[in-house]
Amino acid sequence: MTIKKNKRKRHIILIAVLLLALIAAELIWSNYAITVSRYELSSEKVGGGFRIVALSDLHCREFGAGNRRLLKKIAAEQPDIIVLAGDIFGCDANEKQVERTLAFVSAAVEIAPVFYGMGNHEYKYMDQIDYSLAERIAETGAKILDGSYIDMELNGSDVRLGGYEGFYVTAHMNSSDPEQQKKDWDFFKDYEDTDRLKVLINHIPTSWLDWNYRNRREVDLVLSGHYHGGNVRIPFVEQGIYAPYVKWFPPYTKGMFEGEKATCILTTGLAGGAHLPRFFNPPEIVVVDISEK
Repeated sequence: MTIKKNKRKRHIILIAVLLLALIAAELIWSNYAITVSRYELSSEKVGGGFRIVALSDLHCREFGAGNRRLLKKIAAEQPDIIVLAGDIFGCDANEKQVERTLAFVSAAVEIAPVFYGMGNHEYKYMDQIDYSLAERIAETGAKILDGSYIDMELNGSDVRLGGYEGFYVTAHMNSSDPEQQKKDWDFFKDYEDTDRLKVLINHIPTSWLDWNYRNRREVDLVLSGHYHGGNVRIPFVEQGIYAPYVKWFPPYTKGMFEGEKATCILTTGLAGGAHLPRFFNPPEIVVVDISEK
């Protein structure tokens, strides 16, 4: 009887050790691996194909010394442009972390032109610590798009690339300042007034996904982050646990969502959030190949 009890006890201990080892391995994978998600979009507005590599929510994290692992992943995709879709910096970053992340942006510029969309963490950092962050980002060679846009030609395609941090076409939810509201509305109107292919860096995806603006606003492609993939993801059912604003069990946390007028690609980003570790949710960069229809 004692022998059977000891054997059962050893089996329970072995199972517990194996479970702990699997959990530890998954935590390492979900916080340090870098995965690539690939999407394709075709449009009659495209004259020649081009590739975007997009990433968000780095929060001053480092993947290898000098972010060399992350930079290697980006370079391997041979992008025509790189989009940084907000929260590349953390709102509570120290100066060492800021300098390290600025160095990462500078290195990314050496790979391909970098277009930077601001996130809520950049705004909070500038409000509370150092308002010069935007100037320092611009000094890396990245082009900041903050309630603004740029017209460009990419491999024979006429593209309008814009950037806006918050809730699209809902200026009153981003600022109570009437002057800022007018600037927001002027941007929305001017940005959409073109026959070019419209690509928008919009850090917060709430308008496009949870409020269904992808069926209401004529923007060809929206690149977003902010939700961190729900931080913890339930395997096999592709369900995230928690995201800012929408809280528990958000309906949208990762992927490509096509509407009648716009397509939104939502990346899970590179860092955790909401004081939750990433689990079943490895860091991600997004590759978007845009071609002629």
